[in-house]
Amino acid sequence: MKKTTTSYSVGRRQLLGGGLSILAMGALSACGWRLRGMVDLPYKNILISGNLTQELRDDLDMMFRVNGVKIVKNVKESELVLEIISEQNARQILSYNGAGQITAYRIISRLVFRAFDPNGIELMPESDIYLTRDIDFNQSNVQAFDQQVLEFVKTMRIDIVNQLMRRLASIKKLPTQKTPSESQPKSR
Repeated sequence: MKKTTTSYSVGRRQLLGGGLSILAMGALSACGWRLRGMVDLPYKNILISGNLTQELRDDLDMMFRVNGVKIVKNVKESELVLEIISEQNARQILSYNGAGQITAYRIISRLVFRAFDPNGIELMPESDIYLTRDIDFNQSNVQAFDQQVLEFVKTMRIDIVNQLMRRLASIKKLPTQKTPSESQPKSR
């Protein structure tokens, strides 16, 4: 009967690779880099109003839920009111070939919004997020092109929602007014 033993030896390359990856993670965290997704929002109840498509509403709802924010339907329950003033998606001709046929388009997405507290105090004035993407066009693949445009618009909308979340995170929460009973010192 033969005895087999297993020995675990760490090679120099593995040790060096592990050390370099830890060093890289440390350097990235020191410069402020972090994974996307979670945003530290000071507001836990938000009312969304205005003109927005169902797709944008769904993306905002998902992003707020991921960040622990409840979307409310009443101004009295909200800590912040996000008003979507307009949402636009457009397509511009970018270039033509020698025969006068379109060869490229520019896809444009724009969101205009503002934010205020339940009392109507404006916390973020009317702002916009504007994104463009250029896309090549081939006359022989019109249906594939339409599908590609829809995918571009979808990813651009997600980018806009991420930028909106970062902008909302930059809004500082206003101190709440104290009632007269809260401002008086408590007696023992």
